[in-house]
Amino acid sequence: MNRLQIRDSSMIPDSSRTGYDSVKDLVFLVEEYIEKHRLLPAELVVAGVSGGADSMALLFVLKDIRDRKYPDMTILAAHMNHGIREEASRDEEVVKTFCDTLSIPFCPKHVDIPKIAEEEGISLETAGRIERYKFFRELSGEDGIIAVAHHMEDQAESIAMHIFRGSGMEGLTGIRPKNGNVIHPFLGLHKNDIVGFCRSRGIPFCNDVTNADISYDRNFWRNEIFPMIEKGTDRSPVMALTGLSERISEENDYLDELAASQIGDALEVSCEKLMALPRVLRRRVLKILAVRAFGDIVNFESVHWEALLKLAESTVGTAYVSLPDRRKAARENGKIRYITAESAFAEEKGGIFVDIGAIVPEEAKYEEIALSELPLGEMVNFSQSFVQMRLRSVEKEGHLVYNNLTWFFPSSVLEDTVIRTRRTGDTILRAGNTCHKELRRFMNEAHIPPRFRDRMLLAAKGQEILWLPGWAHSVGFTDAESEGKYRAMISEDTGAEKLFALEFFGEQA
Repeated sequence: MNRLQIRDSSMIPDSSRTGYDSVKDLVFLVEEYIEKHRLLPAELVVAGVSGGADSMALLFVLKDIRDRKYPDMTILAAHMNHGIREEASRDEEVVKTFCDTLSIPFCPKHVDIPKIAEEEGISLETAGRIERYKFFRELSGEDGIIAVAHHMEDQAESIAMHIFRGSGMEGLTGIRPKNGNVIHPFLGLHKNDIVGFCRSRGIPFCNDVTNADISYDRNFWRNEIFPMIEKGTDRSPVMALTGLSERISEENDYLDELAASQIGDALEVSCEKLMALPRVLRRRVLKILAVRAFGDIVNFESVHWEALLKLAESTVGTAYVSLPDRRKAARENGKIRYITAESAFAEEKGGIFVDIGAIVPEEAKYEEIALSELPLGEMVNFSQSFVQMRLRSVEKEGHLVYNNLTWFFPSSVLEDTVIRTRRTGDTILRAGNTCHKELRRFMNEAHIPPRFRDRMLLAAKGQEILWLPGWAHSVGFTDAESEGKYRAMISEDTGAEKLFALEFFGEQA
């Protein structure tokens, strides 16, 4: 049995209970760490396995613990070939063979990280991390957890990089034992102990030659800075930084809880509310919202947080801040919210947007479509958009189904009505009102984000808006309440008209 000197005093158990004193087997150490931080059990664990000593040892340990304590827990080994090193195919085969030996399902994926990094304008490190965790989450789903093999040296390197990126107290806590559905069972172990464990147990592993490339930030700290610090001070920077992390974590957690209590489960915050908070909590609120939106904020630096705080100083107008990894923050209608790269792309290509309506793609030309020319009962695409529409006659009026993307109207509306986007001079007369209102003013008062206003599909006759999906109509009805009013107001002649419905469909974003 391989014996290891304890590196994390928080994992020392009661010696009278265990019979151990100052040395333990690695599996036992990890098992105690998992119990202390409640990292398991779970129905599904997706282990990120690169082929290096850390991840191969993690897979071995997780299986050992699973077999003894959680027999119903499923483990998957997720391996990503980044397309960077010539040895990547060899690594993949080593991981596959080891998974076969352990009877653990092997889940590989090939991704061209250099191409993605170049297209997105981000580093290889960042592109690799984003694509890895995207892959892991595809496998884990909402209910599974992801296990990765970060150890004490990784923790120290992360803290050092956070410090020099201008991080606050939260960055000094480093990698947490559990972050959302991601767990780190090896944080109490040293790299050398993990390598020694692999050798003593006959666990195969591969050496990644890129670990010596100091053009990567983490390798620079690991191979250049930390050895210089240790040589110059005769003290371990790893022990110093991980110790700092442990001391700060409790205070940081308290402040995070205090900040989170100010916003509940929200995904945005009003500028007025944010600026009313003590400055020590403002940045934390913005950080919590960023984590909720993006999952991680690894590359955020002090300049980004300062820009976000500056953005919140005004409640007037719309403004944006560019953030790392093609992300953005927006101030709209006096509120701050984050926009992910994925949602930004969704906005570009158009579709059905919750609480907004039917949106056509950016920077495209749209030809209006005459309502009367739509083929009854058939799906029709509007220009280049990802939005489809359907015109149908309503045969059984007692079985109407309402949603904010369906409009019911009499047959007389068909004549001269078109589907298009807004134009200068458009007005709207909401059903039940007596005065027309400029559409521009209506959208402003409804707090529709400006970036959507020119791209929203609507039904119009001339410059009179008959229906703005999800917001208002002037004739016909869209729900049970407006149907009741419509029925009460129609004349005997109008009542004899056939009823039609126009519906919009599309992938919701």
